[in-house]
Amino acid sequence: MIILRRLYLQATSLSWLILTVSTIILIVFSTFTLPVIEPSTFTSYADSLWFTMTTILTVGYGDLYPTTTDGRIFTVVFLYIIGIGLFASFIGKAIESLTLHRKRKERGELMYKGRNHIVIIDWSYKAENAIAEILKQDEQTEVVVIDRMEKAKEINTRVHYVRGNATHENILRQANVEQAKAVLIFADDRIEDQMLTDGKSLLVATAVERMSPGVYTTVEVEREEHLPNFSHIKVDKFIMSNGTIAKMAINSIFSEAQ
Repeated sequence: MIILRRLYLQATSLSWLILTVSTIILIVFSTFTLPVIEPSTFTSYADSLWFTMTTILTVGYGDLYPTTTDGRIFTVVFLYIIGIGLFASFIGKAIESLTLHRKRKERGELMYKGRNHIVIIDWSYKAENAIAEILKQDEQTEVVVIDRMEKAKEINTRVHYVRGNATHENILRQANVEQAKAVLIFADDRIEDQMLTDGKSLLVATAVERMSPGVYTTVEVEREEHLPNFSHIKVDKFIMSNGTIAKMAINSIFSEAQ
């Protein structure tokens, strides 16, 4: 048991590629070797493959089994000791990779590679309303939210999260803003000073327009007197803060950003 445990620990430390290749090689090797060792039992490669898979998967239907000494030695060494441990390591590595991928997605560490999506800046209640409107009005468009939270509030097949500062080029590139259909810049509710809130929106809008001048940009502005400060950049639509901001912003995108 100690030897098997050490073999398992060493196997799980291997890379995903090595485990995958090793598992495939073992299955192919066993499939072609068993009919040579024991042709009376394994009369075809299909039977050999069936026995190999049911053995390393520990199913063991018992319809096929080696009867010669050579066949049993091969089965014990290559399928029981090596095969079962290797395949278990392969499955464990696969589950580990899927779990790690989901965690990285929740933490906003993955690069978004889609296009014609909508990028939303800051995950607020307005962003949640906007996401709901997008999912309701369009069955294809995906959403990428940029924020600094440790973990995304919502993750599904059409909602993605990128963690970071939206004024940084690498974060906007991670959200693939250059291929986006539209960008929604909501006023940050976490900032009490309206001048600072609009200042942040201005910085984000400037960074977005510098990277993707053709994207349809909608900006929520807290104070109307701050609008002239946006005159040096191309903003397609300004919306003053109010209770229907999310719905107005989404309607603006789907009606004008075609």
